[in-house]
Amino acid sequence: MSGIPYTWDEGLIILAMVMVLFFAVIIISVRKKIGIAKEYTLALLRGGAQLFVAATILYFVFEFEYWYYPVWLIIGAMAVMGGYTSAKRAGKMPKAYRITTPSILVGATVVLVVLALTGAMPAKPQFVIPLAGMAFGNAMTICSLALNRLIREFETNRPALETMLSLGADSKEAMKEYSRMSVKAALIPNLDSLKTLGIIFIPGAMAGLLIAGTDPILAAEYQIIVYLMIVGGGIITSIMAVTLARRMVFTDAHQIAEWV
Repeated sequence: MSGIPYTWDEGLIILAMVMVLFFAVIIISVRKKIGIAKEYTLALLRGGAQLFVAATILYFVFEFEYWYYPVWLIIGAMAVMGGYTSAKRAGKMPKAYRITTPSILVGATVVLVVLALTGAMPAKPQFVIPLAGMAFGNAMTICSLALNRLIREFETNRPALETMLSLGADSKEAMKEYSRMSVKAALIPNLDSLKTLGIIFIPGAMAGLLIAGTDPILAAEYQIIVYLMIVGGGIITSIMAVTLARRMVFTDAHQIAEWV
């Protein structure tokens, strides 16, 4: 039974009333010349449409006896879309999807397998799809952050890198410190969120469970599981991304690539 005390059709009426917040943002943006009115409107329309399409698909998947077939398709789509989205954020790196897609796929898959084997993720679409979405979504974000930081470090420290290479260091040795910095920087947002759990905010998974009527202790336990999944998948994804990136930022002759 849903923890929300109204039906979906009643929810549409309530949603229409809460739209007052949307119009408030538009009015403030226009009056103060902030310039987000158009972008906010398009983002809300696009995001809302995507959510309702996803909800419709999930409605049928949850009722389907052989749900694991469409779930595999959904997970595959998450990996591909996540890889290409992250590649677009990787600056001017050529063919970045060759790095982002496998990195995201491996990082998210490893943690999902751990959750499945430990029983933290029951074999039901209601658990598999949302957790897979969180795993792939966070892996995508962390992959983007790691690659962006790595490229920025190369651009900023190119003279130092070229000096190391001229003194006999190979590409792996030259980028070792910058790889560590990139992985750490990519994980900082999640680590900061982890430090403030339950103090500054109640995160999404726990909030959803509480709304659904779950025992608060169990909700807290599951939220920690979710963060273990996010950080675990993130570190695997980011390490794999910066490792694979070495072939892109260096030539076969261990020289910095021209595009950097």
